[in-house]
Amino acid sequence: MKTPSRLWVVSSIMMDVGVTVDSWPPRGGDILARHGRAVPGGAFNVIAAAHRLGLETIYGGLVGSGPFGTAIQQELAALPVPWPIPPISGQDTGFDVVIVEPDGERTFITASGCEVGLDWPHLRMLSVRSHEAVYLSGYSLLSEPSASALRRWLTELPNVWVILDPGPLAADIPVAVLKTLLPTVTIFTMNQREARDLSGCDDPGQALQILTGWLGGGRVVIRVGEAGAWALDDSGKPLRIPSRAAQVVDTTGAGDVHTGALIARMGRNNWVRTVFEANIAASLAVERQGPSESPTSDELDRCLSSLDHAVGPPGSTPIG
Repeated sequence: MKTPSRLWVVSSIMMDVGVTVDSWPPRGGDILARHGRAVPGGAFNVIAAAHRLGLETIYGGLVGSGPFGTAIQQELAALPVPWPIPPISGQDTGFDVVIVEPDGERTFITASGCEVGLDWPHLRMLSVRSHEAVYLSGYSLLSEPSASALRRWLTELPNVWVILDPGPLAADIPVAVLKTLLPTVTIFTMNQREARDLSGCDDPGQALQILTGWLGGGRVVIRVGEAGAWALDDSGKPLRIPSRAAQVVDTTGAGDVHTGALIARMGRNNWVRTVFEANIAASLAVERQGPSESPTSDELDRCLSSLDHAVGPPGSTPIG
């Protein structure tokens, strides 16, 4: 697997309206949040992570022209990351309400906006070339016209790498959509709950093998939080690839940071090492408040260097 020359993110950026709370309020009641924010989330976390790790990145989704859409455009320009599809006139970008509990766990409530209207004419504006990467999430496959347009577009692309994260609503993606897309997928990455929902298997090692069988030669990654991630080694045996102990502040966007790092670092080392580096990037992100606080390339490399010096690189002995 080679390093992509460029990354196209065609999944949705939404606005994260987040609150950090000590406990859930009683039904019909109210509580004061310890912290609140309104920042770009969703695919923005993947974009920021890949960009900060040195991979040229383009946002190929839709952005609105209202207050949320304008704020997202400003944040993309600040990175800077371009977005070739013009803002959607008269519509705004949707938002997520994000509730973060004391242990860093987050819960979402999503209100969609113009981003769900991605269709074939929009996708034809994207000039994807051979040896580039395309990222999409399961949210883009839940409704029309996006699902049908993406299926057609991906099958017509040149020699590219496709990275799919099914997301928290993985079980709601129509089976026909998944069966069409999965043979084109290079990396199928998800957390343990999503893997269980799709495979029907609680054991990550067994889920890996089931889900890998759905692909046309691609690789599966199952993230397991502070324990790291599971993947098959080059011999086809399941491994739990470790992470590092982190002082968790906020887990919002951790999976997206992991995915952005996975894409940015793939092709630089062997597959086990690539997943390990993505684990460490995510562990650094959860120590910071906010959904898109991914490390820079220098920050990640310094942390990796100290870990390699202290304990050596991750082993490759199969587990389970």
